[in-house]
Amino acid sequence: MSLQWLFPTPVLQVDLEPDTEIVEAMNAEIESFDHNVFLHPEFSDRNNLTGDLLGHAGLDQLHRMDAFQWLNQRLAEQTSLYLKELLGPEHGLEVHIQKAWPVVCSRDGGSIELHSHRNAQLSAVFYVRVDTDNSSGEIEFQAPDDYFSHVMAIPYRDAAVSGGMFSPKPNRLLLFPSDLRHRVMPYEGQAPRYSVSYDLAVTTASGRGKEMRMSHPMDWVPLTIFSPQV
Repeated sequence: MSLQWLFPTPVLQVDLEPDTEIVEAMNAEIESFDHNVFLHPEFSDRNNLTGDLLGHAGLDQLHRMDAFQWLNQRLAEQTSLYLKELLGPEHGLEVHIQKAWPVVCSRDGGSIELHSHRNAQLSAVFYVRVDTDNSSGEIEFQAPDDYFSHVMAIPYRDAAVSGGMFSPKPNRLLLFPSDLRHRVMPYEGQAPRYSVSYDLAVTTASGRGKEMRMSHPMDWVPLTIFSPQV
């Protein structure tokens, strides 16, 4: 008997090689954010600092900061390779950074609940500071609950194929479809773990829209320009 799995989900994993100064600059920015926001009394009962706090902190634009320009460039290179591998070199798509934000997992069981990023098409995580002697705090990807609903009444996690587990490692980059559900398992390192998350929008090139694909933002027109001024 041969069991064939259709429609696999592409997840890119690559270990980058930044210079020490680049890593130190990124680490310093996130450490400052950690001290100024995560240690605020309002968040004292949390074991992580991630996207849901950005309304308070205003830090979803890391990609505009000098310390993260090297990472932007590497992400652009890897995303280009990812799309070429999936769609061929003439795919005609462009990728835009929607937002990028720091993620802090505390050393005493910091974790992030199951979620997805449905506002984007691709998402990424880059590990800046990781306890190399501790493999905890893996990111786990899961298929939708109804993945097997058309053939059997058991959830995906109980089926023959388990969710994908990826171990954190310094300078490791992961790129994956944004609607892929994922969570961070409890982290038990000696110091807080720092990473950077990205949400990316994939569109056609400007002026080259295609049916069933998102057009380039330059082709959009805000409806507010047609509204009477108040």
